[in-house]
Amino acid sequence: MFFSRLGSRWRDPVARGPVPALTFQSIPMRASFVRAVPVAALLLAACGPSDLVGKDVIADLHAGMSRDSVLTVLGTGSLTPNQPSDSLRLVKGFRQQQFFTNGAMYQIIWYREKPGSVEEPIARETDTPVLLQADTVVAAGWADFDEAASRLNLPNPYRSQERLDSLAGRN
Repeated sequence: MFFSRLGSRWRDPVARGPVPALTFQSIPMRASFVRAVPVAALLLAACGPSDLVGKDVIADLHAGMSRDSVLTVLGTGSLTPNQPSDSLRLVKGFRQQQFFTNGAMYQIIWYREKPGSVEEPIARETDTPVLLQADTVVAAGWADFDEAASRLNLPNPYRSQERLDSLAGRN
């Protein structure tokens, strides 16, 4: 019979009867594996909100800094417009978005090092936000932006699955 050729690791269900139910007590676990699971979970939690792109550049920005100073620190971005109308969505080669909420105008400048186009979605792996209110920095980097966006009810691409750039999906 086929099962007899596989050795003692395999059971022929007809010849040997039902297989006993497995319980946690019947599965031996090594203590090192049991200790490694919480450590792995802690490491994954540490991979949460962080500034992946432009960490050194973003560290030079601080709350209260003017928009012109921010653009000087950021330099020239790597995004290029695909169409003439795309240039309205860029400032010095960086994507910009503007929102009016709670009686104030907010602007997000998305710092990016990797070349691309405005058609690409905003992603944590490629973009880092700088939030300004009335041309003054309110938050710089993902950690600060997450809190500020939640408090101000601004769209946050990391917290939401929807694509923020409303014009990018249009043809």
